[in-house]
Amino acid sequence: MRKYVIALILIVLCFNGLDNLRELSDLAIVRVIGIDYSEEDGYKVNVIVRDTTGKDNSEKGKIYEAQGKSVQEAVRYIVDESPKKLYIAHMQTLILSEKVAREKMENTLDFFIRDNEGSNNFYLFIAKENDVKDIIQTINEEKIDMKEMLLSSAKYRGNSNSYTLNDIIKDILRPGIDIIVNSCTLNNDKIEISDMAFFKSWNMLGFLDDEDSIIFNILNNNLENAIISVGEEDNLIVSEIISSKNNVKLDKEKNQVKMEINLDMNISETGKDIIIKTSETTDKIEEELEAEIKGRVDNAIFTMIDEYDTDLIGIGNLLYRKKDLLFNDSDYLKKVNIVTDVKVRILNQGGVIKKW
Repeated sequence: MRKYVIALILIVLCFNGLDNLRELSDLAIVRVIGIDYSEEDGYKVNVIVRDTTGKDNSEKGKIYEAQGKSVQEAVRYIVDESPKKLYIAHMQTLILSEKVAREKMENTLDFFIRDNEGSNNFYLFIAKENDVKDIIQTINEEKIDMKEMLLSSAKYRGNSNSYTLNDIIKDILRPGIDIIVNSCTLNNDKIEISDMAFFKSWNMLGFLDDEDSIIFNILNNNLENAIISVGEEDNLIVSEIISSKNNVKLDKEKNQVKMEINLDMNISETGKDIIIKTSETTDKIEEELEAEIKGRVDNAIFTMIDEYDTDLIGIGNLLYRKKDLLFNDSDYLKKVNIVTDVKVRILNQGGVIKKW
């Protein structure tokens, strides 16, 4: 009798996951969702659904559109057009309009956070200066893989990061840090990864330019690769950051945060007057790069505090973790002294002839 009971338990364990079994042919698998908002129409949702017929191996799918008072309502209304229920567990990309990012970010993301089918392991973009619908249509027509495009931009340009919605939510929930989110735009009917959007709490304030996007990725240890140039024309030095590390330390007694930025770089291009023959020349170039990058870093931090009044580098989170009472001051950014130190190490001076 005992062995029959054990066998029955094993059977139940093996098949208990089948109660929610659904056939692939019964689902509309979502690849991309775009969301806009207006006071008159509420939420407008555009969805790209994968082609699961097996006739076409491309990424081009079918677009559905609906609107409602909430994101969930709009998504549910799509069932009037789609013969299948939307399945978002495998979606890759979520694109929000500037209107949503500035005013409805928390309510909009709440739907995806609470949805028990979604993994939130997808990439979030803000549509800069374009209608979400136009971007969705271009993605579909051109069969664009936004994930691949973003990861390539983060790896080779340094003006974006590879954060998923999960990563962004973790930052939002951490005390004393505001988020930076990737954006995309249409340029001559082509999709491009654009300037990163910066936030205060849940509300978008604006966009960083390309240079500041790179600097804040350095400060947040999110940089994979970037190009930095100093000088002009014949004295031009073009260098590539191949490794970046920002070590942050707090001195409570001095109310000081010190950032020690260590960069490994290669020289990839020089003007005709730049001749690297000795290690002393390399040392001088390292000093020039250090001064240039430090200037950009200090300017970005000053702008963040004085103009944006938002904490994009987690100073508040550092104070919170170290139990510093200054964290309780709403003006902690203006009362803490941020000191930066940049060290550059050139690993490869470039050229076809070894200079020493």
